[in-house]
Amino acid sequence: MQGNQPVANTPELTLSPLLNDSWLRSQLYGLDPKAGDLPRIPHNELADKLANNTSLQQFAQPAVKTLAEKIASKQSVVVLSDASGLVLNNFGDLSALQKVQRFALAPGNLWSECGRGTNAIGTALAIDDGCEIFAHQHYLASNQDLYCAAMTLQAPNGQVAGVLDISGPAYYSHPYTLSWVKEAAKQIEYLWMKQSLQPDQWLMSLHPQMQGIDNIEELLLIFSDNVLMAANRIAIRELNLRLDQFGSLTFQQLFPLSEQVATRVPTPLTTSQQQQYYFRLREPQRNIHPVSRPAATTETLPRQSESEKMVRLLNAGISLCIQGETGTGKEFVSRRLHQQSRWHRGKFVAINCAAIPESLIESELFGYQPGAFTGASKNGYAGKIREADGGVLFLDEIGDMPFALQTRLLRVLQEKEVAPLGSSQSWSVDFAVICASHRNLTQLVADGEFREDLLYRLQEFSLTLPPLREWPAPQSFIQQLWQEMGGVRRGIQLMPELLEQLARYPWPGNIRQLRSLLKVLLALADDNQQLDGSCLPAQFQSVPQEASLSARQQHDEALIAETLKRFKGNISKAAQALGVARSTLYRRGVRVKN
Repeated sequence: MQGNQPVANTPELTLSPLLNDSWLRSQLYGLDPKAGDLPRIPHNELADKLANNTSLQQFAQPAVKTLAEKIASKQSVVVLSDASGLVLNNFGDLSALQKVQRFALAPGNLWSECGRGTNAIGTALAIDDGCEIFAHQHYLASNQDLYCAAMTLQAPNGQVAGVLDISGPAYYSHPYTLSWVKEAAKQIEYLWMKQSLQPDQWLMSLHPQMQGIDNIEELLLIFSDNVLMAANRIAIRELNLRLDQFGSLTFQQLFPLSEQVATRVPTPLTTSQQQQYYFRLREPQRNIHPVSRPAATTETLPRQSESEKMVRLLNAGISLCIQGETGTGKEFVSRRLHQQSRWHRGKFVAINCAAIPESLIESELFGYQPGAFTGASKNGYAGKIREADGGVLFLDEIGDMPFALQTRLLRVLQEKEVAPLGSSQSWSVDFAVICASHRNLTQLVADGEFREDLLYRLQEFSLTLPPLREWPAPQSFIQQLWQEMGGVRRGIQLMPELLEQLARYPWPGNIRQLRSLLKVLLALADDNQQLDGSCLPAQFQSVPQEASLSARQQHDEALIAETLKRFKGNISKAAQALGVARSTLYRRGVRVKN
């Protein structure tokens, strides 16, 4: 079986766990070390990627320019990529590089590990840390004339936003290059964190020494009211924060012995973990209506005891099945479980079995070898299952998986091996599985549409999320969503009568439909406005009795037929009215017609 030994058994690989692991991953991706056709995206797609990463580019620019000047004598360039390893921009004298190198480092090239094997950008993303790759340490022969040093860049929300990289000819000496990159990355993150502060938020600075306050080595935390919303890399590390705590963890939980009162001078503080710091707390510049932390966190997720039980099951390799109507938050809950489990260092790989055409879902899941079928990529594709190795594979709308593929999936889950299309070789995989469906899987088995043995394998433990209309008091959750979406920051209030009206609405599209409505209200409202029931769009002004009755039977055939008829067969408009995915409604709508 491929993937058990490094491709090149050099002393460096043996001595360096980082390199050895990266080369092994590169081999598991099925990459050919001599490949010359490298991944890049079309020019029109690059424009969209640049537009989606404006903040990253804005806050990186000052440090990048300084770094480019520092390395000019080494005929190297500074490269800025997004979180997928896609080159967004480069800075420096590209003319000093070979033509092939100039092309490879140009915007639009993808330097992920699964696309180019061991390289500084891709490997930094794989380990979420800094690294440098010298010459022949690169997996692909075409990159072995390069030296590269890279460091991941973290956004204020704690997510990896991109990579800062220096690349140049390998024949130059680079004793300090990696440290330069790391220092520049630290400056970018520090500036981004400070500039992300909103006028109605608290900024907290901490450091073990009093003189450490107000410098680049300080811990930074941002609070909306008393709820943690952002933290820099060093704060996340030292305070043992998890990303799923952002938006729910309070100041009092972090610092139980301190009050949330502004301080002008550094003041001693003890954390909940008995760590000693000096801190300074800056109060918001603009007063807003105080909003206590909503108690809805427990409504959007299973109860704490239930959540802990599911994490233990996931850690033990037990397959979880989350059921509930469309829009109830099945993927959100699954992502939170992934973040809290032992699989959190691996990827959360989601695939919607209802959204992918039946002809493509097999190659998407299992991958394929180069030339496996007409239109296949020349480089092949590892597939979602191999991408999820070490993490969590989330199979959304599992009830819509074609019957013919269910046998292959069952075999992979049982044997923990996957063979791409067109390949006689198998790759070992180890991942946790969470599936989700709004359909009755047991009924699908009875109807002969779903394999019974696969159901037993996927539904080793089951959880059902209630629809929004069955929540006992959704008002607090609505307030929480409003705060997360920026309504509180703008001083816009949801009046009690509006909250009551929203609480009575049946919400056929559940949380997804509610969020869409709140986006509309937020877009139309002025700052500091008070919103009442008259601000609602016409379709939310009243709830007819028959509409309420239909909503209690979300995807009932009669409801779909009636909605399609009302919109004269227009799938997009009917799906929007029901608050469901167009692909899901299309499949079910077709069955109604038949």
